[in-house]
Amino acid sequence: MNAPTGGSALLLVNPTSGRGRGLELWEDTAAALHAAGFNPVVRITESLAEATERAREVAEGSLIAVLGGDGFLGAAAAGAADSGAILLPLAGGRGNDTIRRLGLDLDPARSVANLAQLVVRETDLGVVNGRAYFGVANVGFDGVSNEYANNVRLNLGPFVYLYGGLKAFLQWRNVSFTVSVNGVGKSFRGWFVAVGNVGQYGTGLHICPRAKADDGLLDVVSLGKASILGVALTFLRSYRGTHLRQKNIAFTRGTEVTISASTPLNIYADGEKVGPLPARITIAPAAVKVLVPAASPVFD
Repeated sequence: MNAPTGGSALLLVNPTSGRGRGLELWEDTAAALHAAGFNPVVRITESLAEATERAREVAEGSLIAVLGGDGFLGAAAAGAADSGAILLPLAGGRGNDTIRRLGLDLDPARSVANLAQLVVRETDLGVVNGRAYFGVANVGFDGVSNEYANNVRLNLGPFVYLYGGLKAFLQWRNVSFTVSVNGVGKSFRGWFVAVGNVGQYGTGLHICPRAKADDGLLDVVSLGKASILGVALTFLRSYRGTHLRQKNIAFTRGTEVTISASTPLNIYADGEKVGPLPARITIAPAAVKVLVPAASPVFD
């Protein structure tokens, strides 16, 4: 299916993602939509819930340009899945992992200008505890590290995430996960569990490198026993997607995943905190229409 060629369009803007990147870029993006033959209605949203509701209200087949981060895109997708609208993901966040993985341009105005070169693909959505996401749902050491870093009151600058990682490591002892995929469960001591749809997070980590966005499956990757050096090497290798070769990495696929842990942990989806475990994650096949390059690497 070809990209829309004009008419009404909704431009959803997250004013807080990417430290205000959306606010800086929305006027140029709206101008690009005008130049492409659209009459955009701009909505600078106050919450992820508002993005979902705005996307749910539009007419079927309408264009929704989504200028924000990965979590904002997932929120808009939840509404577009109900309305039948067509999403154009635009890079308005800090990591923009879903946009990178889909193969879209990181310049929002240029992405709009190249709209005619894109095609509409029906794309799966992951759903964790009722919340839709595109990229990755994750729980474990990395989430705890970010929580510690985000709660630091001292101005540590670029060292804040190093502090968060060290504090998490010192307190990470004998954490066990119980993971069930399509009803087959196992328990293990480990460091993280990632459940991927598009499969990328953390500004370039291909944590689920074999994930496809239209196969109707979730890719489940977990790290078992490892030293702190082993954990670091795992994340470094995930930039190239070579970590699946490790003996302490488990990989499987399924349509329903449940996760619990021996200690209280929060699960995240596309960088946004969903809430505490336990978690139930399912796949919604072909749930939303998304504009992507014809050669996007995440489609079969």
